[in-house]
Amino acid sequence: MRPSRDFDGGLLERWTYTLSAADALAYLRLKREWSGRAKWALGAWFIAGGAVFGLLPEGIKGVEASWRSWTVFLAVMALQWALVLLGINLWQHRRARRMVPAPMQAEFEEWIDCVAGTDLLTLECWYLSPELIGQVLETPTHLFVLNFDSAIVVPVRAFADRAEAARMAQHLRDLAAGPYYFEAQD
Repeated sequence: MRPSRDFDGGLLERWTYTLSAADALAYLRLKREWSGRAKWALGAWFIAGGAVFGLLPEGIKGVEASWRSWTVFLAVMALQWALVLLGINLWQHRRARRMVPAPMQAEFEEWIDCVAGTDLLTLECWYLSPELIGQVLETPTHLFVLNFDSAIVVPVRAFADRAEAARMAQHLRDLAAGPYYFEAQD
């Protein structure tokens, strides 16, 4: 969508789209490092599973170091892992629905000196100059422009095609790499 207003002299391009809980879910499912507390909780969860296995009667788990014992142990661990994944999935769906309770109109804009878009965390418009762009991530369905306290999520469906989304992602990476206007020139 080309800018049509006279006062948008610095606006190069604007994309509008509907932001939904599915887009928030895509953001929440990005690979991230687990916090120290989450790692400790996961470790305690599996130690508790080992304790449950140890307390099982011999009729269920079999003789120690037998194939049956190993099979029951692996079944207990697999059940625990399945419960962890189910819990994470339920938490992500609930949080995504809280982040975007109803579908809403959103924008992503390319300006001469910055990019702007609807921030998923506050649902307000954020302007990011090149030095404030932290990460630009692409998935088959979304383009993510992230920094320390904002997340602009643009579905690929907002662009004309997948190639346009890929070009924008590369352009944003190039902008974020610098040089910036405040750096001394040689």
